[in-house]
Amino acid sequence: MINSIKKGDETTILRLYDASFSVMMNVLVRYKNNHEDRVSLINSAFMKVITHMGDFRLGTSYVAWMKTILNREIIDDFRRNKRRYLEISMSELPEEQEWESFDVNADRQVETDHVQRLLLKLPTATRTVFNLFLWEDLSPKEIANELQISLETVRWHIKMARKQMRQQLEQS
Repeated sequence: MINSIKKGDETTILRLYDASFSVMMNVLVRYKNNHEDRVSLINSAFMKVITHMGDFRLGTSYVAWMKTILNREIIDDFRRNKRRYLEISMSELPEEQEWESFDVNADRQVETDHVQRLLLKLPTATRTVFNLFLWEDLSPKEIANELQISLETVRWHIKMARKQMRQQLEQS
């Protein structure tokens, strides 16, 4: 199959795309509200999968490898659109003493299914940061490095996601 893909066999590539689509869509549902944005990211990531198929090692998990490429594409998309996503006024930033109560593991106790539904209601930048924190298990420092934003901004987004999700939980 890998050799067929390297040679550009369209039938094999389409079968792999069909098999990969739902797996990638399940990841992107957590990051993007818009279906067209999801499909666009899937297509970009899949093109990288095809382009780098020679790098895939037999005996390893294709799904894990593909998800790694997709996660990199999500991060790249965030970087490309960072200005639009991060339009936050300085007045919205928390006071310095609020960081003292920052608990990295607090949200790990919330039920997964309910969290996914609540995540879709968050602003794009907040949702992206919080997804990387919650689902990809990245530390705030790792997220800041990956997204090329400040650690304080990452913490702010995590805190705002928690706050908004708690409010939504109380309302439901």
